[in-house]
Amino acid sequence: MADSRPRASLLRLGAPGPYVMAMVIAGLVWLPIRLWEERDGSAQMALLRAGLNAVIWGLLFVFVLARVAKPRPAEAERAAAWATTETALRRGEPPADEEGRAAVADNLPAVRRGALFGAAGGGLLLGPLIVLAIRAGWEFAAVGFGIVLVAILAEAVRTSRRERRLRAALTPVRGS
Repeated sequence: MADSRPRASLLRLGAPGPYVMAMVIAGLVWLPIRLWEERDGSAQMALLRAGLNAVIWGLLFVFVLARVAKPRPAEAERAAAWATTETALRRGEPPADEEGRAAVADNLPAVRRGALFGAAGGGLLLGPLIVLAIRAGWEFAAVGFGIVLVAILAEAVRTSRRERRLRAALTPVRGS
């Protein structure tokens, strides 16, 4: 029998916030491992390898959580409200019912935080990795980091625009 509970986002942030958060966590996990492996080598190479692992494992982590994570019964209402917000963001318009509109209005600040955190965190993490990769002669890795950074920034801009559009649609028009 299929589970009727909606899928849950472990990190209730707008895109690309969850990916950048997963990338930071994966990088922090991989960095000591890479530093231990490179104990006779350079720390720069350990950072680059940890960064590559962070980009890859962060994506896998978000993908697996999106497919597997189910909310606990106590959080079912909150997960349903977040699912309503994600649907409204994809469609670009708020739901017709008042309960859905209230759920979207409550979650719009988290959507904005996710977009801002994703853009800032992605730039702060991937920018130095691009510079390190160029200095180390890993041009292919630098291009890869650059592509991921551009994708993160594009998704942050897209989410921010959709959030502003939804906020404007939810704001009541005040007549004179």
